[in-house]
Amino acid sequence: MSMKTKTHKDRRYNVLRNIDPKDEEAAVAAGDSIDSQSSTEVEDIEEDAGKEKRGLRRWRDEGAKQERRKRRKSIWKRVNGWRWVFDTALLLVIVGLLLERREGGGVKWVELGSDVTGFAPTFSQQVVSFTPNDTFSPEEPLDWWSDRTQQAWLDIVPEGLGYVLIQDPSKHTNLPTPIHDYPNQTVYTTSMTHQLHCLYTVIEAYNTLQLISSTTPASTSSSTYTHHTTNEIKMPWHVTHCFEYLRQSIMCSADVALEGAATTFPLGKGGVDLGGSDGWDAKHVCRDYGEVKGYLEKEAVWRKKWIKSEDVEVEERR
Repeated sequence: MSMKTKTHKDRRYNVLRNIDPKDEEAAVAAGDSIDSQSSTEVEDIEEDAGKEKRGLRRWRDEGAKQERRKRRKSIWKRVNGWRWVFDTALLLVIVGLLLERREGGGVKWVELGSDVTGFAPTFSQQVVSFTPNDTFSPEEPLDWWSDRTQQAWLDIVPEGLGYVLIQDPSKHTNLPTPIHDYPNQTVYTTSMTHQLHCLYTVIEAYNTLQLISSTTPASTSSSTYTHHTTNEIKMPWHVTHCFEYLRQSIMCSADVALEGAATTFPLGKGGVDLGGSDGWDAKHVCRDYGEVKGYLEKEAVWRKKWIKSEDVEVEERR
């Protein structure tokens, strides 16, 4: 390619770039590079174009954000207009759950060890350490019938032995069949007092059997021995019932308090520790028994203090 052709093309290119040929010649004379100047100008143009593109992109992004905000506000405005529907639905759900509980579906809300009828209130709880007390079950069979032991049992049970009168049965759900002894009233007993009554019955039967099988002259010569061994165990079917009833009561409570080494068990031959646990060093979470006893006495159908089945006097009902 000739020099003339090259120069002609360069000048055409310079014309497109709006460069005066005289300026070009002056720049060449001064030793400047036209190509370098052109490259710088192109870079400046590209940089400006890039800024414009970035500005345009930011403008578009901001516009999109504003559009999304408007859209969200519009959606929330439409939802908020129907808020009363959601509030009403939630209220209906709550009312339905309360009605379900009242009609027998509320077992899951009832306190452990309480009843499902709504009869009993919530009682205080306390931590209690079990300690031995031989007053309630003496080692000697004859001592079981002593005034001291019998009075101790009467002292721990409420008046009426937990037989309570339900004034308005319509206020309660899941009520069992009322006790037949009170035809004109709605009366029930309570589990805790039933358990104590059963335990008393079992201990009495056990001591009676011990006396019957005893051959110790000192015990067989007493009038107390004669009185309690001339008759067989009263209502043996009742004792059998109590064994099963107490089994289920223990499993229902399922007390899992940790118990340590025995502290009162006798040693084995040669003074060997037989091991095991008597439970006397354990702490248990219990209801406040005084509160329970007081409440049952307040709701009692009659005021007689009793714990033996044969002590019940129907005529003494309140």
